[in-house]
Amino acid sequence: MSPPDVIPDDASKGAAKPWQYAARLLSVLDAAGLGIWSWDARRKTVQWALGTGRLFGLKEAPSEMTQSDYLVLVAAEDRPHVEAAMDSLVEGNGSRLNIRHRVHWPDASERWLELDGQLQDSNGTRLFVGLIRDITDQHAQALALEDSQERLELALASADLGNWEWHIPSDRLYASTRASELQGLIQGPFNGSFREFFRSVAAADRQAMRAAYSDLLAGRRQSYQATYQAVQSDGTTRQLESTAKLYLDDQGAPLRMAGIIIDATDRVLREQHLAASEAKFSALFQGSPDPISLSRLRDGVFMEINPSFSVVFGWEPSDIIGRSALEIGIWKDEYQRQALYEQLMQDQRLDNAEAQFRTKANQTLTCAVSSRIIRIDQRLCIVTTFRDITKRQQAEAALKASEAKFARAFHSSPDAIIISERSTGRFIEVNEGFYRLSGYRQEEALGKTSIELGVWPGDQRQEIHEQLEREGRVTNWEMVGQDRYGRPKNIEVSVEPIELNGVECLLLSARDISQLKAAHAQIHHLAYHDPLTNLPNRTLLTDRLNQQAALHKRHNLRGALLFLDLDHFKHINDSLGHPVGDAVLKMITARLEASVRQEDTVARLGGDEFVVLLTGLSGRRSEVTRHVRQVAEKLRTLLAEPMVFEGNRLQVTPSIGIALMPDHGETPADLLKRADIALYRAKAAGRNAIQMFRTTMQHAASARLQLEGELRLALQRQEFELHLQAQVDARTGGVVGAEVLLRWHHPEHGARSPAQFIEVLEESGLIVEVGNWVIREACRIAAALLAKGLIDADSFTLCINISPRQFRQNDFVERILDTLKLAGLAPKMIKLEITEGIVIQNLDDTIAKMRRLCRHGVSFAMDDFGTGYSSLTYLKRLPVNLLKIDQSFVRDALIDPNDAEIIRAIVAMARSLGLEVIAEGVEQQAQLDLLQLQGCHLYQGYLFSRPLPLAEFSEVLRVRSP
Repeated sequence: MSPPDVIPDDASKGAAKPWQYAARLLSVLDAAGLGIWSWDARRKTVQWALGTGRLFGLKEAPSEMTQSDYLVLVAAEDRPHVEAAMDSLVEGNGSRLNIRHRVHWPDASERWLELDGQLQDSNGTRLFVGLIRDITDQHAQALALEDSQERLELALASADLGNWEWHIPSDRLYASTRASELQGLIQGPFNGSFREFFRSVAAADRQAMRAAYSDLLAGRRQSYQATYQAVQSDGTTRQLESTAKLYLDDQGAPLRMAGIIIDATDRVLREQHLAASEAKFSALFQGSPDPISLSRLRDGVFMEINPSFSVVFGWEPSDIIGRSALEIGIWKDEYQRQALYEQLMQDQRLDNAEAQFRTKANQTLTCAVSSRIIRIDQRLCIVTTFRDITKRQQAEAALKASEAKFARAFHSSPDAIIISERSTGRFIEVNEGFYRLSGYRQEEALGKTSIELGVWPGDQRQEIHEQLEREGRVTNWEMVGQDRYGRPKNIEVSVEPIELNGVECLLLSARDISQLKAAHAQIHHLAYHDPLTNLPNRTLLTDRLNQQAALHKRHNLRGALLFLDLDHFKHINDSLGHPVGDAVLKMITARLEASVRQEDTVARLGGDEFVVLLTGLSGRRSEVTRHVRQVAEKLRTLLAEPMVFEGNRLQVTPSIGIALMPDHGETPADLLKRADIALYRAKAAGRNAIQMFRTTMQHAASARLQLEGELRLALQRQEFELHLQAQVDARTGGVVGAEVLLRWHHPEHGARSPAQFIEVLEESGLIVEVGNWVIREACRIAAALLAKGLIDADSFTLCINISPRQFRQNDFVERILDTLKLAGLAPKMIKLEITEGIVIQNLDDTIAKMRRLCRHGVSFAMDDFGTGYSSLTYLKRLPVNLLKIDQSFVRDALIDPNDAEIIRAIVAMARSLGLEVIAEGVEQQAQLDLLQLQGCHLYQGYLFSRPLPLAEFSEVLRVRSP
């Protein structure tokens, strides 16, 4: 059986049944205090059930009325907003009606009603249907709650508190006016998001607030409390403290938080100030350089000590805190401690009382003790500061000893020491040094002034006083004084202002520097003069050149610089010794000084280099040039005159280079450089000659300097290359060897002739490094040819030219042997070509080196044989294997019978000495025929092949091989 309120499924039991149930539903609503209404917005008519009228206090109410009739039932004060709401819906705005208004019942009571309905739009009609209920009790409760809230806010406002409530699921937060004000937000209450409310919180504090909230959710704390900074709209900052409680829903999820906010700025600032103050005083206590202790008054037990206490006395806090001074034995004298304690009790303080203490290491210290009685936590305590004056006392004792020591030093000082009154200049005290300086004893000088004694002029004393006024002291003032006998003395004076017994005085120390001045003058002279000849040196010459350049320019005059170098002077030193060489230089100096005018300058630059500076020359350049040449020729002739030393008759000739001033330069450096260039040309012209500087010389010197610089880079850049010129046996036509020739491929100028750079390599010393490279590269080439089978180690030799400078190196032999070993080459495959220049330098050293190499299998050839005057003299002593006939004889042998005869003689001599001979520069068949006719069958030259690069030379060997 179905329940009585449920409509049966069988619809055939009558069509009126729904209305019966509708009537029953209306009855239920009436009983519940709810009424049903409908409102036709277009017709502006209202219909309701009969029971609905009772909600308006009507016993009998029509089931339908007009909108105007309904508004009459509404309390007058609510009527405007109800009418406005209904008119808005009439105009089609909205689909829901929800209105609260008051009605006055016939018994004058006031009731609150709430109408709530929904649009039921059917067939174009705007019909609203809904319920109406009495909400008088709820409204009263809301008023009471609002009143309670107002009272709460009033109470919170009186306590300067703000309150807030956060509904967590919706993230809506309500805050009171005071809370909004404290946060620096809007005026009046806040109603918005949680994030918006707390947006003024400083970023550094947000993390702490999140952590506090997380602890609250995790149950680690029961309530929420956070102190943070909030930035106000004017840019100022407030310190706020928020306390809140979390409420959970039935499932235990966070529902809402309610809390209060208080302005804690003053409290936080006080706490910060207190903390800073405590930190400051703690820092003063802990950082004080003096030891400080805190102890109880009643028993003297230490409560605290600072680090300086531990540093000075040695006890750490763990050693001393909780123990008394008597227990640790810090006082040296117990009676002294008791006396100072009684004084403290009597005066309530101690100030710099001296006492002795023991350290932990049992050392004794003397300290100035200051104590005060203070109250800490209701207990009387003593704070004591110790100042270690042990060193001060030691210093005072040392000062007394020092005063005695300096008193002795004052009287025994070798310098004159004077104390005088500043205002009058009267001597108050003088020492024994003053007597040695001036001749006046102490009793004669006291009470007198320097003017009265006449020891130094009054004007200089006035200058000293003026400097004292300007600078406050005088240091190392040089003056000229005299002793009591009128003898002048150079004196160095230092003055310091001092005060003695309230009187301004001067402490003056004076030293006789007469001998020192003389020594300085001698040193100054030596600095500008040559010690051997006493002539001006380069420094003084440069100074005079500068002076003369300015003078000549002002008066339109000229001068000349003659740069002299003695020819072969080194031979005199090497053969006769340096004493004879020095005597020669002095003789040259005397001759030069006797041959020039008083206004001219003769200088020695060093060694055998002299300079004569002629000044004040007038006239045209041609006249000046002619005069200077005449002077130079006179000097050349004079210096070349013979001189005799120790029984040796010597004749020294000069080479002279001349530069005119200002024609060839205005600066000393330019003049010396160009005179030196001219001197170089004079020596190159055969020595004992005179050369005037010309611009072309400068260009040549610059070009040579540039060439030298390029040669220094050439080896680094691998611009050098070795070419090989075949050496042939005319009898068989076979290649029996080759001469290694150095070639240079300049990156810009291409191939450079050896005649252009070999001499520069030799003169600059680069030939040593380049020559070592040639030896290494030649050995490498020979090893490569041997490895390819193009030459035979028993029948092929490679000739390498050796320069004199290279041969004179101490390690020359070792370098040759090491290079052969490194290349894996048999020493007999290498033949070193030497010239007469190597032989004549040091014959004994040359022979020794040659024999050492010969013992290892290296052979030698004498290059350019027949061109030197002494070759025959040395030849029989030298371990030479091969003579090379110079190409100058070969070239003219067909037309000059003398050259042909020389060739015949060389070949005959070589045959008699058991030496091989080879001719250089063979270019014609007729020359070769002549050579063979004389018995010379080995040759090299263009007739067979010019010097070739390695690749082309290898091809020649390959074609010639059987």
